[in-house]
Amino acid sequence: MTMPEIIMPKMGDAMTEGKVVKWYKQPGDRVKKGEAVAEIETDKVNLDLEAEADGTLGEQAAKEGDMVPVGGVLAKILGEGEKEEKKDEAPQRRVTDKKDSVKHTTGEYHEAIEQKGPRRDLAQNVVAMPAASEGGRRKSSPLARKMAAEMGVSLEQVQGSGPRGRIVAADIKKTSGAAAASAAEFSRKPAAEAAAAPLETKIIPLTAMRRTIAKRLAESTGPIPHFYLTADFDVTNLAAMRQQLLDISGAKLSLNDFIIRAVALALRHHPNVNASWGDDAITQHGEVHVGVAVATPEGLITPVIRNADQKSVVDIASEVRALADKAKNRKLKPDEYQGSTFTISNLGAWGIEEFTAIINPPNAAILAIGAAESRPVVIDKQIVIRERMKVTMSCDHRIVDGALGAEFLKTLRQYIEQPLRLFV
Repeated sequence: MTMPEIIMPKMGDAMTEGKVVKWYKQPGDRVKKGEAVAEIETDKVNLDLEAEADGTLGEQAAKEGDMVPVGGVLAKILGEGEKEEKKDEAPQRRVTDKKDSVKHTTGEYHEAIEQKGPRRDLAQNVVAMPAASEGGRRKSSPLARKMAAEMGVSLEQVQGSGPRGRIVAADIKKTSGAAAASAAEFSRKPAAEAAAAPLETKIIPLTAMRRTIAKRLAESTGPIPHFYLTADFDVTNLAAMRQQLLDISGAKLSLNDFIIRAVALALRHHPNVNASWGDDAITQHGEVHVGVAVATPEGLITPVIRNADQKSVVDIASEVRALADKAKNRKLKPDEYQGSTFTISNLGAWGIEEFTAIINPPNAAILAIGAAESRPVVIDKQIVIRERMKVTMSCDHRIVDGALGAEFLKTLRQYIEQPLRLFV
C-alpha cells in the first residue's frame, strides 16, 4: 500500500519552489484527513497544507526555512502499524538559515565627550562697566594688546582686572579660553545627536515574492517594447459625486473604485487594449478582469477584480478592500491574483503627481494613476480652480499602437469627466 504523501504544490504557472514556514505537526503525531500539518510560502501567498488521509506523520524531509521544489515530498502519512523506509538520499531542498535571515553591521561612531564642570558662558566675561581709557582707547598693557591681536579678541569684550580696570595679559587669556570652550560645546552637539541614532546596514535575504517580482519585471522591460501616453483628467465632478454617495449611503468609496469601473467600461469599447500577446497570435479577451496593484511589506501583488465591467462601484469597492486585506496577510488564492486582462497602479495616496509603470505581462497595458490635486486652469478665458489628475498608460507596442492607446484614453476621459455614464 502506497503511503499518502504531503508534497509541495504548484500554485501558479511561474512557481518552481516553495518555502516551509512552519510545521504544525511533528513526526509521530496523529493527523486526520483535512487537518493542517504545515504552512508553506509561495511567491504570492502563504497557505496551509492538509493531510490527505488519517494516520501518523512520518519523518519530515524538509525543515522550517527550507526551499523545496514543486512536487517535492515534505513528509509521508503512515497507516496503522506501518513503518517508514529509510532512504540514503535526502530530497532536494535549498536551506535558508533563519538565524542569518537578517545581518546587521553597525558602523563605528564617536561618542560625545561629556563636559565636566559647570558650563562657562562667554557672557560672563563681558564688561559690565567700561574700563578707564587713554585718549578714547581701552586702557591695557602692551602685552595684552599684542595677545588680543594674535588671538582675535576685541578689547571691548574684555573686563580688566588691573588697576583702575586696566586690561592685562591674564584677562585676554581668560576671555579667549571662554570663547574656545563655547565653540567646543557647540561642536560637540551634532556628535551627540549622531551617537543617539547610528545608521545601520542591513542585508535582507530575498523572499520568494521579491524574486518573482524581479523576474517578471525583468521579463517585461526586456522583450516588451513599452511606450507611454499621459493625459490630464478633470475629476472635479467625479470627486463631487463620490462625496454625495458618501453622504447618502455611508459606503466607503475611493476615487480608485470609480476609476476601476471606468477602466472596465472603456475596455469593453476597446477590445484591442483588453488583449495579450502570444507566440502565434494576439488574444482579445471576452471578459474584463482588472488587476489592482496592492503594496505589501514584501512587495507588489495584483489582486484581480473579475468581470469588473459587470459590477457596480459599491461592489468593486467592497471586493478591492477584501482582496487587499487578503493580499497583505498573504491569504490570496491563485484565482484571486492570476488572469488579469488589464492592470491599474495608483500612487495618488502618496502624493505622486505622475509616474510610469511597467506592464504586467501578458497584459497589453497598465494605467498609472497620480494624485488628484486642486490646480488653476483656464475655462472660457477665466482662471478657475479644478480637481485634476494625471494618468499615464504604458502600452505594449506589439499589440497597441499610439492611436489605439489615445482612443482608449479618450473614452476613459468621458467616463471620468462625465461620471453619470458610470451608472448608465
